[in-house]
Amino acid sequence: MTRNKTLGRCGVALLSAAAAVSLAGCSNPVSALQQTFGTPSVAEARAKQAAAVSPQLSAPTIIKDGTLTVGLDTSASAPRCLTSHDGSMQGYDIDMACAVADELGLQVEFVSVSNASQALGQTCDVVMGASASSTGGVTVVGAYAEDAVGFFHKGSEQVAAKEDLVGKTIGVQDGSTSQQLLKRSDLEARQESFENLNDAFDALEQGIVDYVLCDAFSGAYLQAGYGDIAFCGSLNVPQSVGVGVAATNTELQSAVKAAVDKVTSDGVSDVVRSRWLGGLTPLGDASQVSGIEVSAGTVEGATSDTTEVEGAASGVQDGSTAGTNAADIAG
Repeated sequence: MTRNKTLGRCGVALLSAAAAVSLAGCSNPVSALQQTFGTPSVAEARAKQAAAVSPQLSAPTIIKDGTLTVGLDTSASAPRCLTSHDGSMQGYDIDMACAVADELGLQVEFVSVSNASQALGQTCDVVMGASASSTGGVTVVGAYAEDAVGFFHKGSEQVAAKEDLVGKTIGVQDGSTSQQLLKRSDLEARQESFENLNDAFDALEQGIVDYVLCDAFSGAYLQAGYGDIAFCGSLNVPQSVGVGVAATNTELQSAVKAAVDKVTSDGVSDVVRSRWLGGLTPLGDASQVSGIEVSAGTVEGATSDTTEVEGAASGVQDGSTAGTNAADIAG
């Protein structure tokens, strides 16, 4: 088996379910680091904390003593999960999973999963990126991210008014979920389609389009490369994203929820968010552009939004809202 290239101070590898390599956690309290170093890196934010915590869980609550086995959807939108050409992994979900494992006093292993309910308790203990729409047998605990389709413009971060968007030119990736939702909206916008989100954001920067519509986290990840592009509201109500645990494993549910809550309250998640999303404000009900109506229907046959990520084998994908309907989106 080939070990993947390490990422930062804590090595992170994507492992097959059959053969996994464990990785030691490492952490440090964020407040102390901020006093010493200013804004800490993710590795610094996690550095002493894990070493000071004794393992809180063991088999059969977890599959392997001393290790939290984490399932990842490797097709998830960047920056949630990025795969480099050499197979190494990094991303928002990976950093958050490492921080949660640290809090539990456990090492971490990663496996690729395509069906959470089938994988939990069999090939992994938890699955990152779970939402209320997860299939049966999965309980979602904690909340560390949001899922939404968002508008981006040249300007500061804000929530646009519907009238700001009506009749404007909006860039989308051709064949994407975002494109289908925009077509069904009442914005009467002129669509400009692009092969990937990089091209759409370049067009926004050049003034070719007035807005770009895409997965909010993907857009926030890309906007960091531009000095004057920012989020300006979501098409739908943002949905919380948490950690999926087998519905029958109540002990693990409680432990993981406590760990996620601790990570999100002590500043570690803020460091992770800053690394991958820049200054994007956490999204909630107030982030939605009010009054937009979208005709009923499910999104079918849409491809994922992609972006060219340097050194990555797969790009940004926008498939998180494929089941969205009019009731979810109407303002």
